[in-house]
Amino acid sequence: MVTSFCYAQNSQKIALNGEWSFKTDPYAKGESSKWFAKDVNTASWDTMTVPGNWDLVNEYSEYVGDAWYTRTFRIDETLNTAQLRLVFQSVYNDSKVWVNGHFIGENHFGFLPFHLDITKYINKGGENRVTVLVNNVFKSGAMWNWGGIRRPVWLEITPETRIELQHIDAVPNLKKGTAQLNVKVVSSNSGSSPKAVRFNIDIKRKGSVIASGTVKTTIPANTVNHIINWSYNLPKSKVDLWHFDFPNLYESHVSLSDSKAVLHSNTDRFGIRKIEIVGLQLLLNGESIRPVGFNVVPEDRFTGNTLPIERIKEDVDLMKSLGANMARLSHVNLPKEYLDYLDEKGIMIFEEVGLWGKDVLVDPDHPKPKEWLQRIIENSYNHPAIIGWSVGNELGMASKNPKVNEYVKGALQLAEELDPNRIAVSVSNTANNSAKEATMYSDLAMLNGYQNWGKKAEGTWKNHQKPVFMSEFGEELNSEDPNLGDIPAEKMLNELRNKPYILGASLWAFNDYRSTYYGKTGWATPPSQNRAWGIVTSFREKKRGFKSIQKEFSPIRDLTISTIDTKNGKAKVTIQPRNKLDIPANILRGYQLQWTLFDNNFKLVETQTQSVKTIFPGDAAFEIPLNWKADAHLSMIEITFIDPQGYKVYEEIVNFKVPQQPVIEFTNTANNAVRLYFKKSKDAEEYYVQYKKGDSIFKSDKTINSFIEIEDKKVKLGETWTYQLVAINNKGESIPSEPVLLIKDEDELPPIIWGSKRLETNLFIAYSVSPYDYLYEVAYGFAPNKLDHIITSKVQGVLNIPNLEKGIPIYYKMRVIKQWGFASEWTEALKSE
Repeated sequence: MVTSFCYAQNSQKIALNGEWSFKTDPYAKGESSKWFAKDVNTASWDTMTVPGNWDLVNEYSEYVGDAWYTRTFRIDETLNTAQLRLVFQSVYNDSKVWVNGHFIGENHFGFLPFHLDITKYINKGGENRVTVLVNNVFKSGAMWNWGGIRRPVWLEITPETRIELQHIDAVPNLKKGTAQLNVKVVSSNSGSSPKAVRFNIDIKRKGSVIASGTVKTTIPANTVNHIINWSYNLPKSKVDLWHFDFPNLYESHVSLSDSKAVLHSNTDRFGIRKIEIVGLQLLLNGESIRPVGFNVVPEDRFTGNTLPIERIKEDVDLMKSLGANMARLSHVNLPKEYLDYLDEKGIMIFEEVGLWGKDVLVDPDHPKPKEWLQRIIENSYNHPAIIGWSVGNELGMASKNPKVNEYVKGALQLAEELDPNRIAVSVSNTANNSAKEATMYSDLAMLNGYQNWGKKAEGTWKNHQKPVFMSEFGEELNSEDPNLGDIPAEKMLNELRNKPYILGASLWAFNDYRSTYYGKTGWATPPSQNRAWGIVTSFREKKRGFKSIQKEFSPIRDLTISTIDTKNGKAKVTIQPRNKLDIPANILRGYQLQWTLFDNNFKLVETQTQSVKTIFPGDAAFEIPLNWKADAHLSMIEITFIDPQGYKVYEEIVNFKVPQQPVIEFTNTANNAVRLYFKKSKDAEEYYVQYKKGDSIFKSDKTINSFIEIEDKKVKLGETWTYQLVAINNKGESIPSEPVLLIKDEDELPPIIWGSKRLETNLFIAYSVSPYDYLYEVAYGFAPNKLDHIITSKVQGVLNIPNLEKGIPIYYKMRVIKQWGFASEWTEALKSE
């Protein structure tokens, strides 16, 4: 039997990460052929890294179906393996597990952790084999169904009597300033005799114990869920509330002892905060908030959805810099490390049962959604970042799912029974259509909309008389090209602002993601498989939309700089607060204004920081004077509005000089276009190319990229034209670059290399894809002029160069062979450390 897992701190862990033997099974013959046998011959099998996704390997980049993983391990015969569990943090999506040829169990919730008791199947002191059958056929929506053992695996050794989990309810009394702590501890005893034990509970804040207690009990033999409860009223002097700007965290440390020693312990973090809906207000700790945020597809094209901690932190940090404080963050359930970082940085989210659209599971009598909901609540109960549970997404009217209302009503009741201190919702895209739609059972109307945003929210309000949070808003795909990837953020949000029943909004989406979802016109995924909804690319390059959203999501309405006096080092900043019913609109405490000066070489010269008074929505604009040491060699001043955690949530740069003269570094020519590459400068915001022949002078479109591609029918084959690059900032235009002479020829342009990433012994290269491409070639080597290794592949969007030696620089270039057999020019040779 598979059960959910909560990691106990004092367990002994033996990691099973690393290289596993791997074999695909497209005809599903592995079970009948006993590939799970202890003595299976794996000499012909491939290898696969765990944690990882097989889709990151060129040969399996689009494989869907069964695949087998197996490896051996040893357990020291001197270890006391009273209870030995095999723990998987996530296997996508369906899995079966064998140990030494014995079937142990299975799991069908691909984003949730699970564990299996393997105590009686282990050969202590000898070799043991664990085998996992993985299937990634299950797919929901437009997201890529990344296959594999995608998160860490380990063995956990504990005594027979152990702590399974603890749940902490920390509810503040906002009038008194105190907080009621209720700690529920679930333990088990797999032994054949009752066990008299003592639970010691320590509540810690910043490493110091601030409350403690003891509970004595006897756990019966062969007991799975033995529950004890402990309560404590925390005095006002010890209460620091959790807030998205002040994410204060506590620890609850529970140790389980018998008369001789500590048997087991568990530590979990929690926050003290109160989230509630009162009338048309969403209240956090008694204060009205009108929050903003993002939907995230938790993946990238270099690491798939394995979610290394670097990916988690970079994404959350970027979202915080954009003012994010609340979202229905992801359709899929997030691992503990992701939720931990959200707790630490302060983004409120809803965890969700991942039903989407028309689904046979939208049925009150089906057991799987109930188990799914129970497991996510059990696993993630203590995270203060989670403010609610969603039981599904866009489940629609009865014409699509005949039992939708019964399912949603029952699922929401179950969520509220399991956790009465959080919000229970069902995310809808049809709540505006009928008063009988399932939103009538939700605590809050969570609404998705991609056109007529204001009218859709208004219809939802009229039907259900509930406050609305726009859980997804967007319009159409933008572009995987950062220069073209802008969104009409102001237009969309202005339809939602200044309506008392609309509480906030969450953009779809923060990032581009891998997909082959076709969709209607304007929604069709490009051939690169990068579905371009994001304000950052699949490789985390910032698009034009990044700046658009940063301005619209800023906690202040505007920040302007005026009366700049560079000779005397003076200026004035005017801060315009948000209106009371703006989106976002929150009380701002502990914010700062910072101004930083840079010299001509972009080195920091001086930084000053000033605290800003508490700002309430609806406050009048106010001014802050700036003063700095005058210096003729200064090139720019950066003014930033900084939140209490140090995130720069509003940025303005004033340049004192035009950009330095840029340099064209590399060019490609073709029969229909020319492409010019250059290195971007810190003092330039955009670039364009002026090109001429004789007295005729033309200008390209502006770009934020490090290249410009010019398609102009006036430029004929065989003609020589002059090209010069111009850099632009808010002071003006640079001197044009030195001219280059280019002639259109019969060649084809190579792919655009969007970026690369070195991971262990692999180099991933991201590149543009055209419908007319046939094959891609990468030449690489270990010296700049010796690219003597060739990879040829049909993989679209991202290609992997494997088996590289760590620490050795790689040089590479790329070209495409078109479907008519003609090879393009090569790109410039690039270096990856």
